[in-house]
Amino acid sequence: MKVQFKAFILTFWSVLSRKTALFPVFSLLVLSSCTKDRITIPSFREIQSPIQEDITSIAFSDSQHGSLTGGKAWEYGFVMNTQDGGLSWYADTILNRKMEDVCFDATGQGYACGQDVLLYKPLGEAHWRVLRIDYQWLRSCHFPDGRRGAVVGGEGYHSGFAHTFGPEPFWKTDSIQTFPNEIESIWYSDSTTLHAVGFGWVLRSADAGHSWERLDITGDFFQCVHFPTPSTGYICGSSGTILKTIDGGLHWKSIRKGGSVGNNLKPFHALWFVTADKGWIVGDKGIFWQTDDGGDSWNLVAEAPSEADFTHVFQMGKKGWATAKGGRLFGFEL
Repeated sequence: MKVQFKAFILTFWSVLSRKTALFPVFSLLVLSSCTKDRITIPSFREIQSPIQEDITSIAFSDSQHGSLTGGKAWEYGFVMNTQDGGLSWYADTILNRKMEDVCFDATGQGYACGQDVLLYKPLGEAHWRVLRIDYQWLRSCHFPDGRRGAVVGGEGYHSGFAHTFGPEPFWKTDSIQTFPNEIESIWYSDSTTLHAVGFGWVLRSADAGHSWERLDITGDFFQCVHFPTPSTGYICGSSGTILKTIDGGLHWKSIRKGGSVGNNLKPFHALWFVTADKGWIVGDKGIFWQTDDGGDSWNLVAEAPSEADFTHVFQMGKKGWATAKGGRLFGFEL
């Protein structure tokens, strides 16, 4: 909120307060709605990065072993690995297309997707392999348990799709669905229920991706969907929207309404929740927020650089990691 607008509000209500005793309470609400508490994470630190290219995603199979993806559209892409909790990284796979997302299933097997390609990293092996060449822009993948998984994508806000795999064999395409709009993120809330979001679309499948229902939710380019429990899930959008469900995605409520101008415009990119109530949301211009009450209130992480354009956040146990454009990496402990 701009200083001039605050001054206007204070002047307006100071006049009105001569006629009502409600001014102190209302003015406090106005000012408090424009501010957030700051929290300090003493262990929050920037990790020396071996690259300068944009990083798009990060995930860990355990506290020491993890991978990240990134690159530049149509020119190059990479998957990098760490074996020391993210302190150092080495390039494992270099491609001529951008890589967008990485995840690990419950068994520790890895999956990574991007332009044209879906990779996997078998359990116990050090390097990534090609799982499929799809010649589509794969934006997000989620393989929860080693028996099933899904990838979604699209290009230029349109040509959306969702591919599901499994249960046996896991590399076989089980279902292919297409949509008019680009789909940006996918998540399983249980073994048969999937949720996908994208350009003005929120989708839900109750039959493992064989059919999809479009929910009556629009108004943002939804960037990320995540379910920390089968019933509780969150969605964020690039214009500042945050949605929450407590019934497995049947119904969603807005806990933050986005907008095109002013304070409501917050370019969120990703969120991650470790419980139904505790989680993080990150985005451009230093957005690094934390909540421990299910999104009712958010705290600003004081140590997060204001100039960093954060792209992803991930937490496992007491350790967390975040990525940003320009090859920037961050780690923290709680």
